[in-house]
Amino acid sequence: IEIEDIVQIVKEEVEALSGKEIRDNDENVFFKSNIIDSLNMLHIILFLEQKFSVKIDLFFTNRESISSINKIAKYIKARTEDSIDGHS
Repeated sequence: IEIEDIVQIVKEEVEALSGKEIRDNDENVFFKSNIIDSLNMLHIILFLEQKFSVKIDLFFTNRESISSINKIAKYIKARTEDSIDGHS
């Protein structure tokens, strides 16, 4: 799956849950913002884990690395490539 596809899927989910249009995919939408609250963040994490068959562990993951739509898309892309290569 291409990074652009992941970005679009994440963006659509964030917009659907927040009811807000995201104009900047580099904006911190998950932490330190009024866009996504903690309950919706958990919903998005579960959705993305199921959609892409990856594990996103908030306890062990640097939150800055998954704070924006572009960053979480890159994270997912890397995780899906790792699992395809057998390095999961």
